[in-house]
Amino acid sequence: MKKIYNLFLTAAVLMLSLTGCSDKEPFITAGPDDTPRFLSPSSIEGTITVSRNQTREDVFVFPNKDVDGVEEMVVTPANYVTIEWISDGYVLGTGTSFSKQFEAGDYELLIKVTTQAGKVATRTVKLSVSALATDPQINKKEKNRWLNPGQPLTIEGSNLTGVKTLVFTPAKESEITRADEPVVAEDGSIELPCEVAEDGNSVVVTLPEGMVKGNYRVSAVKDNGERFGCGLVTVTDEEWVDPNVEKITLWEGSQFINWGEANVRIAADQVADIPEGTIIYVTYTLPEAEYHQMRVTTDWWDYEIVPQFDFTGSTPNPYGFEYSAEVKEKIQTEGGFLFVGFGYEIQEIYYEAVSGETVLWEENPVDINWGDSNIHLTSEQLASVQPGASIFVYYELIDAEYHAMRITSNQWSYEFVPQFDLTTESPMPYEFEYTAEHQQKAQEQEGMLVVGFGYRVSKITFK
Repeated sequence: MKKIYNLFLTAAVLMLSLTGCSDKEPFITAGPDDTPRFLSPSSIEGTITVSRNQTREDVFVFPNKDVDGVEEMVVTPANYVTIEWISDGYVLGTGTSFSKQFEAGDYELLIKVTTQAGKVATRTVKLSVSALATDPQINKKEKNRWLNPGQPLTIEGSNLTGVKTLVFTPAKESEITRADEPVVAEDGSIELPCEVAEDGNSVVVTLPEGMVKGNYRVSAVKDNGERFGCGLVTVTDEEWVDPNVEKITLWEGSQFINWGEANVRIAADQVADIPEGTIIYVTYTLPEAEYHQMRVTTDWWDYEIVPQFDFTGSTPNPYGFEYSAEVKEKIQTEGGFLFVGFGYEIQEIYYEAVSGETVLWEENPVDINWGDSNIHLTSEQLASVQPGASIFVYYELIDAEYHAMRITSNQWSYEFVPQFDLTTESPMPYEFEYTAEHQQKAQEQEGMLVVGFGYRVSKITFK
């Protein structure tokens, strides 16, 4: 009987111990050799990326109790880990929470947890910090942020009046796989003088010839010492190549030009489908010769596409000329055109065609708020958009009471796109067809407005 009693007692204790562990409680590793895990807040548990949007006046806080429900992260094994907060390869802080005021720009804030045994787990917070409307900024165009050292560079932007220097801070690669290679916190910044255009919409700066190649975060500094973040740029020796532009070669080889005895001919059918206004380029060298002159004429030599001129050290290479409506007509009538003259050698004749989307607008991102803050595409900007083209609006949702998009004429009397609600399921970018009626209304009513509320637009393109 005693054995039966003990058996029941053991079973009861076991039942109590099992029912005391809810299946909702997380599995917590406690040993120094266990794999690190993120358990709280729920926004990072089991996910890789968290997104936050704010202005440069705001202090970034993570976790944020108002948003995440907690003030500190929970990671395991809690007693055997170090937690680092890393941006651009620099350790900005340690511990289970982090706060900092960031300059304007886009950041990837890496949360790196490392155990004593060297095991690593990471999460990434994508942070977008927007500038104020009056802040100095450089525009977002990739070409504008592709900088070659050793020569004067014009960088486009806005509100740049009063800026005296640009500070370039290297954005280092962060090491997240090996605990024995700590991230160095010395930034190696370089501050360079710049000249601002009279309209305040560009600066000219020269990067040192030996500047280390890579990504840099740029800040604009005014003469009163105020500093404003302008995002990331790339410093490189490589020439910018537009990913949306395709190079189409009409002729390639090596031909020394000597008037009628040796020239290069392009047949009319080779250029029949090239759009009017396209620039045709010729790449050349100047070997030793009595003189160096170029002339571009039709097959019949009776119409000068490019009148004869002397090559000098300042002549562009490649040299380009416009394929205008008149030039096109003459070439088609006379069967083609010729590169003639003397004393130069042609390597290639080509033109560039847009193979992807063409940018209509790409400046500082705009938070859309009806008449107070919207984007105006002028009728001149829209002139190159033909009926049947697709227009793409690149946007993201921001913290707001509601999210709605509407695309209207500049006079608000004609709707290109009637108002609709934006949700996390809405297409991004948003695409709509530009019709013949749209084209007519854009010309009559001074362009088109992207309006609504609760979203941020970074770029508008067409294809």
